Amino acid sequence: MKKLLATISLLLNVIVLTGILGWAIKTGYLGRILVMFNETYIELPTDTLSSNPWWEDEVKYQLDLTKQTQIDTCFFGDSITYGLGNTMGNDTFNFALPGMSTISQLEQLKQLTADRVKCNKAIIALGTNDAIYRTTDAQFINNMQQIISIIRTKMNAKKVLLIPSFYSTVAASHDLTLAGPLERVEKIRSFTRQVAATEKVLIVEKEIQPLYEGTVLKENATKDGVHLNSEGRKIYRGALLKILR
Repeated sequence: MKKLLATISLLLNVIVLTGILGWAIKTGYLGRILVMFNETYIELPTDTLSSNPWWEDEVKYQLDLTKQTQIDTCFFGDSITYGLGNTMGNDTFNFALPGMSTISQLEQLKQLTADRVKCNKAIIALGTNDAIYRTTDAQFINNMQQIISIIRTKMNAKKVLLIPSFYSTVAASHDLTLAGPLERVEKIRSFTRQVAATEKVLIVEKEIQPLYEGTVLKENATKDGVHLNSEGRKIYRGALLKILR
């Protein structure tokens, strides 16, 4: 009888634990908990975008349009900024590409500077993907400093502005395939502020705050919890246009 009770108890525990594990995986909480527990030992993805043929082709196309030219305002960023297209007016160019982090940004800048692309002003919106990738705190800070230095010294930018990593919705932040945990995003944002202070560049936050409810992306501004829908893009583009005036 004792052996039977022990077997039944074991089976019930397995069923309960299996149910909890399934729920945690489905909702994304397992990945979030693991990242919060110890980022160092988790096999998070890293940025290998620059080895992707699609990325190489997109950068080549950008170079075909901009090599050996002096652009008034250059935009750098990931899919959120890429979604705006080249809609910011004459003498601007949007170099943002989906998936970009500070790692692939450095690779893109190598090619742009080799072809003597120059920018009077630069607006950099990075960090959202760094919150997902296997990028350490020190690497992110160092990468951002290098990016600013290259844009200043090799692209001759007189003015540089930083836009911190974008918040996602709470639901999206629970799924590491969509966005980094909000705690990690906030940490990346704090490092961006630190870099802005150290490098003496402007940081843009209040201008895009209408996208958020506190530290969460508004549901009516996004199509998937991360990327902006038409309403969100209108807000973001409007903020950038105000900055350019």
